[in-house]
Amino acid sequence: MTKALGNLKRRLARKIRTFLYWHFQHDRKAESQVLKSIAIYHRGGFFNKWRATWMWARNQKNFAINFHPAVEVGKNLRIEHCLGVFVGSTAILGDNVRIYQHVQIIAKGAGDQERMENHERRQAKIGNNVVLGCACIVIGPITVGDNSIIGAGAIVTHDVPPNSIVTGVNQIRPRPADMTFRHYPTNPHAQQ
Repeated sequence: MTKALGNLKRRLARKIRTFLYWHFQHDRKAESQVLKSIAIYHRGGFFNKWRATWMWARNQKNFAINFHPAVEVGKNLRIEHCLGVFVGSTAILGDNVRIYQHVQIIAKGAGDQERMENHERRQAKIGNNVVLGCACIVIGPITVGDNSIIGAGAIVTHDVPPNSIVTGVNQIRPRPADMTFRHYPTNPHAQQ
């Protein structure tokens, strides 16, 4: 009886360690690698851009995340479950943006050649405090307003006004005033 109980405890402890590793280490490691490559790229210089591009390729292989280092990123970017995230090189992300798995911020395709030649933005500009749900696709040089939520599986091809919720294909609704979303938990013991 005690031997079986000991085996059960060891298996349970192994499962908990595995969960903690994948939840806290693996996901955060991918996020930190992406942010590090972006910071190195924006320092400028040939060597830094080469090194950031090398890190970008390594992130694609190790974490299945294609987050171009030329992206302009605000403060407190969170990438939850990095698997399958694709963000193009001319995207702009505001402060407190939260991205979930399989999100794509991509170029439209039509008219891209002219935009590339004129050095114009080809991907979306995401505002502050925006949540991009699982498997949503944001296509083209559009603007997503502040405090918006793009729902899981949504496809966005038009500009989104601030304080909106997008579901389905361009189904934009105003966000209720009483609906709040905390991006990061606050410390209840912190001094006010």
